[in-house]
Amino acid sequence: MDAKRNLLILKLDLLDNMREFDTIRQAVAQVAAGLVTVSAAGCEQPEDVIAAVTDGKPDWVHIIGRSNDKQLIFSGGKKAESKCDRIQLVKNLRGATPALQLITLNSKLDNRDLRNMGRLYVMIGMENGYNPIASRMFMPRFYANICSGMPLAPAAKAAIEDTQQEVVQHGGIPSMCFSRIIDPETFTFLPRETVMN
Repeated sequence: MDAKRNLLILKLDLLDNMREFDTIRQAVAQVAAGLVTVSAAGCEQPEDVIAAVTDGKPDWVHIIGRSNDKQLIFSGGKKAESKCDRIQLVKNLRGATPALQLITLNSKLDNRDLRNMGRLYVMIGMENGYNPIASRMFMPRFYANICSGMPLAPAAKAAIEDTQQEVVQHGGIPSMCFSRIIDPETFTFLPRETVMN
C-alpha cells in the first residue's frame, strides 16, 4: 500500500541526544504503518532544510533542534553552530513544497507565526519556548492521535491530558496556531476511514 502522508523530521540538532526521531517514528508506526512514511534529514544550515523539503515534498515537517524566541539553532555538525530566523525559515519551507500542511518546531509561537502561516493548516510549538522534555512527552502522543484519525484539536487535547502532570512538572505546555481555512475540531490530517481500511 502506498503511504497516504509523508512526515519529514529535520534534525537541526544532529546529535538528537533525546532520541526524538526514534520516539516519533515508533509512535507513528504503531498506529499508521503503511499510511505515513517517516524520514529524517540532518541539517547544518538553512540551505540543507530547504533542500530536504524540496526533495522530500512532505505534508508535515517536524524540526528537532534548539531555539530562542526568534531563531532556530543548528548544532552538532562539523560546521560552526549557526542560527536562522524562525519566521523566514517557515516562509521558505512553505515556498519549497505546496503540499506542506503542518509544521512542528520546539520554539515559542506568537502573532507573527499566525500572520505568516500562508497555506499551512497548523503550526505547533511550546507556550513558553524551547522545552525538549515537555515536547518529547507531548509530541509522540499527539502524532499517534492524529495518525489514528483523530481531528487536530481533540488529538492535541487528549495528548495534553495524557501528559498534563508530567508536562507541567517540566514547565511546558504546547501551543498551536490554526489556519482559518480549517476547523481544528473536525479537520483530520489522516482521515479515520483511511486508517480503518
